[in-house]
Amino acid sequence: MFSGLIDELQDRLRPIRSQMFPSLVLLELNDNALQGQVLRGSQPEPVTLDVPLPPLTCKQGMPLEKEPLGDLIGDLLVRDNLLDKYLIVALPPAGVQWRVVAWPFEELPEDPVDALRQVDPDLRLPFALQEATLDLQPLPPRAGEPARMLLAAAPTALVDAWVDVFNLAGAQLERLAPAQACQYLALLPLLAEAEDDELIAVLDPREEGCRLLALRAGLPVFERVLPIGDEPLRLELERCLAFLQRRDPLARRLKLLLAAPFALPPGLEDDLGTTAERIVCEPYGSLVLKGLAVREASR
Repeated sequence: MFSGLIDELQDRLRPIRSQMFPSLVLLELNDNALQGQVLRGSQPEPVTLDVPLPPLTCKQGMPLEKEPLGDLIGDLLVRDNLLDKYLIVALPPAGVQWRVVAWPFEELPEDPVDALRQVDPDLRLPFALQEATLDLQPLPPRAGEPARMLLAAAPTALVDAWVDVFNLAGAQLERLAPAQACQYLALLPLLAEAEDDELIAVLDPREEGCRLLALRAGLPVFERVLPIGDEPLRLELERCLAFLQRRDPLARRLKLLLAAPFALPPGLEDDLGTTAERIVCEPYGSLVLKGLAVREASR
């Protein structure tokens, strides 16, 4: 008797649960690959979308072949029965610029993005703020220092091009997010535990190169794509770290983090005087996918 009643109640609650905890697709874009996974409620499922992209399909984050890309994404969604799911997508990092902005206002305006456009500070971006789509994220406050924001900016033409791609795919695009802001959100728990004199270097190996993100005192300070290959990687990484430590004498210690399984050049850890630690991203496929989920949960 009770089992029948429970079944009936579960049937009635199922659509309510699906509205309260909808299944989303997290998707990370790069110039030469895409990967993604389903987020069911707050639980990520295994990565099922993981395909390389042909050369010159994208360049510097801009989709050059929109129709083939749309067909590919649509086919993948149909294959995995995900065409009715909403997509939360991280833009390729090559198409996004980020800056740490000292907030020029005493109080946070109602529309900080519009306020920043009006002030139009010289951020040395390769495009005008008026021609860009902006994302602003508050950074942890520090005593005696002005409020700071993490600004991620991409040309509006690039954002519109990706919207076209997902329209061609027949996908339900919920929102686009900058990869750098997602990566930063995923790193926040580690940054909260770091000492102020630690320079944190995150290495994220990719097919096109090894992305280096350096942070100190909770703030991103440097980003670069390093070459793949033991000797070129060693030389460029040592050069970048030496430059950062010369520029910031308070960075007395180095912490090296690996965002994915990666064989460092032999002897590099001894040369740098540190031992690399692996960041645990699982069950997410990457730091960016994890940050997408964190970003969604905070909304």
